[in-house]
Amino acid sequence: MTQHTLRTESLLKLTWPIFLQHTTQSFVILVDFWFFGHLSDQIAGTVAQLLPIIWMGAFVVPVFAGTGVAVASQYMGAKQHEKVIPTYMMNLLLTGIMGSLFAAALCFFAADIGRWMGMDSSLNAISTTYLRAMSGYFVFMGVLAAYNAVLSSRGMTHWLMYSSFLVATLNLLLASLFVFGFHWRVGGVALASVISIAAAMSVSIWLVHGPLRVRFFLKGAWKEMRGVLPPMLKIGISNALEPFSYTVQQTILSAMIIALGVVSMAANGYAGRAQMFQITFGLSLALGSQILMGHWMGAKRFEDVNRLYWKVIRRATVVATLYATGAWLMSDWVLGIFTQDESIKHLGKSLLLVAMFTEPARAVNIITSFTLKTVGDAKFPLIVGMVFIWGILPLVFFIDRTWGMSLVGFWICFAADEIIRACINLWRWHTGKWRGMGIAQRADGVIAEPVQIDPLTSEMR
Repeated sequence: MTQHTLRTESLLKLTWPIFLQHTTQSFVILVDFWFFGHLSDQIAGTVAQLLPIIWMGAFVVPVFAGTGVAVASQYMGAKQHEKVIPTYMMNLLLTGIMGSLFAAALCFFAADIGRWMGMDSSLNAISTTYLRAMSGYFVFMGVLAAYNAVLSSRGMTHWLMYSSFLVATLNLLLASLFVFGFHWRVGGVALASVISIAAAMSVSIWLVHGPLRVRFFLKGAWKEMRGVLPPMLKIGISNALEPFSYTVQQTILSAMIIALGVVSMAANGYAGRAQMFQITFGLSLALGSQILMGHWMGAKRFEDVNRLYWKVIRRATVVATLYATGAWLMSDWVLGIFTQDESIKHLGKSLLLVAMFTEPARAVNIITSFTLKTVGDAKFPLIVGMVFIWGILPLVFFIDRTWGMSLVGFWICFAADEIIRACINLWRWHTGKWRGMGIAQRADGVIAEPVQIDPLTSEMR
């Protein structure tokens, strides 16, 4: 029987490649927005409001791939190696189908989405071009997410880093060629992203079946895959509700921002992108610690899990505070990368001030949500997330209608949301109820409910 093992138990060795990988991905998004801003603030603002639609695929599809990471990690920790390969194969099937279906829907409804969000004809034309060009992205992303999950579950995070470097370099070169050489404008930037992720998918497939020597099989495959399907569906469907609801919430919020005008649209997009590197750090710590916690929960090393959680929380909140403060102090320079419009920069600076209070709490929520799901306490962060996701929107709508709240007011409401949720999540972990939820194999063979949300684009409102 093949022994599937973890490469290392060092948080640093697991996390720094993930951090560089996601930092590179964040850099790619920043470069894309630099190109959009170079074309016009109108294009940049339009694409910024379309990001929740893009995230609907980029969050929901990887949640299933992340399910495979956590399930496979616990099987390895519990020495049930015969179930690891079927988990990988079912993961690939699920994410491949989901990515393809989302791509087809995005292409079919591309001409209508902008109009549904309240865009005028000129903005909707930009929206249609961008969404159609980006639709193919999700076909490749579904396969990529599944293969990256294999690498993550084995602790091979440094290979993901090398792949991301390739993507960043290729994306920059292609976007420059398409925009400045062929003058393809917004469609050229999107096409560069699609080609780049296709290249990343090819590299990950080679890494898994080449150096890592993971072998899929056909004989008796479906029977083996069906054996791991129930726990994967139980975990995946349950936890997909949270990112799906989040993206729907952000889509509604984007429609409200569109009504505020191009200045608010652009400022929201630029300020949001300025926070991406801080979010990347918290996300990387969450993903690195999740790999360790999945194995340790399978081996019932609960005290190690608890110590690691508090260690990660301390580091993430300190970095979030320092980064958000620095971004606000240097806001003129940061926002000046994207635009020279003073009204946009002035509004963006106010948003970055609010982010100083939002980001430490967001770091706590990212890490605690991932951690609770990894150790088996998946229902609690799901319920809390759903309550706040749908509870905050009526409040924002009411305040906006009553007091004419601006974009800054929107950000203040969501800062309060993050802070309150952070307090609740910290309390939940402190209760210690998670200790009895991570048993690797129950009597019915169903694994506890961990999940990894590994968005290919960093989370940002």
